[in-house]
Amino acid sequence: MLGLKVLVGGAPGAGKSTLCAELAAQIAQKLDGLGYWLDAEQNRNLVQELFPRTGSSSRHIRLVSRRSGSGSKVGWRDALQAVPPNAAVIVVDSLQRWARSYVEQTTLLETVAMMRPTVLVVSHFNKAGQFAGPMGNEYDVDATAIVRPKNIEVTKCRWSLCPRTIERPMAS
Repeated sequence: MLGLKVLVGGAPGAGKSTLCAELAAQIAQKLDGLGYWLDAEQNRNLVQELFPRTGSSSRHIRLVSRRSGSGSKVGWRDALQAVPPNAAVIVVDSLQRWARSYVEQTTLLETVAMMRPTVLVVSHFNKAGQFAGPMGNEYDVDATAIVRPKNIEVTKCRWSLCPRTIERPMAS
């Protein structure tokens, strides 16, 4: 569903960013627009490597780094300012790196909820295997998806029945 906000979670290495790369590339291409990847964890090369894993093109994706040209850190508010209102999709990777406090996480999610583009927000998991941060994070989005090695579990979705599980194709 275009224009909605999705919280994507999972254990480290589960493929959250890879899934978001595939979805962002598809959305940007389908809308013949640009996607913006707000990255707080990886460098440009690592983000670029996500796309070929799924046969996706990064041609329509622009990276907004956590570091400015002068090397100083950029906050999420400044990073979102770099995204034009007509963007097709935004990926926020990751919620906990851009907004460390619970209050900041809530504010970031409330801010993207008012934006026009589809927004995919990558969230870390806690030791209990649940979305890290306040429970309210899950309520501030339109859908939640948990990425696992063999499937993706959609635990909340405002436009279809839930919970549901989508099998992931095995890598060759």
